[in-house]
Amino acid sequence: MTQRKIGERQEARPARSRNSTERKRAEEALLESERLLRTVVTNAPVILFAVDREGVHTLMDGKGLDALGWEPSDIVGRSVFDVYRSRPDILENVRRALAGEAFSTTIEITGLVFETHYVPIRDQEGQSSGFIGVAVDITERKRAEEALRESERRFRTLSEAGFEGIAIHDKGRILEANQALATMFGYELSEVIGMHALDFTAPESRDLLLQNILSSYREPFELTGLRKDGTTFPIEVCGRPVPYRGKMVRIAALRDITDRKRAQEALQKAREELEARVERQMERGNPYGLTFRELTVLHLVAAGKADKEIGHHLGISPLTASKHLANILDKMGAASRTEAGVRALREGLLD
Repeated sequence: MTQRKIGERQEARPARSRNSTERKRAEEALLESERLLRTVVTNAPVILFAVDREGVHTLMDGKGLDALGWEPSDIVGRSVFDVYRSRPDILENVRRALAGEAFSTTIEITGLVFETHYVPIRDQEGQSSGFIGVAVDITERKRAEEALRESERRFRTLSEAGFEGIAIHDKGRILEANQALATMFGYELSEVIGMHALDFTAPESRDLLLQNILSSYREPFELTGLRKDGTTFPIEVCGRPVPYRGKMVRIAALRDITDRKRAQEALQKAREELEARVERQMERGNPYGLTFRELTVLHLVAAGKADKEIGHHLGISPLTASKHLANILDKMGAASRTEAGVRALREGLLD
């Protein structure tokens, strides 16, 4: 009998020891949790607060108070209806929380913006006995969001004021576009958003476009555009990387160069016709030993073209055109371009 009791006491000791160890671990875990909470409250831009059922502050703490210039002692023990008597919006939040509603809202205090969360406290009967809450300073985030919205408004204003098509895309997927781009390709603006850049490109140009998108190509390049109705037209594209909503994307400017191409084709045709006339003249020979290029310049001089116009017509610089003219005057012994032109016509040098 005695031996059994001794054994029972020996078994009880380890049980009490285990309970003591578990309790100690629980206490340490609680202390660690409190230290973590204190670290957050001390260093993060938050405010912790509690209000009893009478509307009196029982807690006000956190680094977020520093930005407001408040001390906990300024608030604790005072009624919310006194502290915020000039803020009906905050008092309305207080009434909702005292009525037992859990919710989140955004408030502004002295130029700072706080995201505020209210959680009601209930007694054993389930009745509201006050509430606790946390307010997080989101002023910088709000400013960044407003700056982003303002940037987007400026982009929209500038892009709508221009004649070029503008698109912001992520690896070809259209995120934003202006009306000029939609009109250029025959779409409604709402249709364009979400489409891929390849949808606006003729099959023969898609490989080039995809290659330039993936390589972040920056120089202007030409493509064949594809309208909604299936017709094609020449376009010039120029893209640049830009930050957009927290990531790097690309902005592209697109220009319809149909008129430019027509002008180039007309100029090329006129150049070929001129050179054909000069070739025929060269076959007959000329008394001044003018070269093929000098004779083409002489044709344009006789037509009243200035050096800049001659350069544009022949695809050379105005300076080169001027040098050719100087050689012509020297070979012909003419004192001016007018004299050279008149003599060339009179002597039959020009076809």
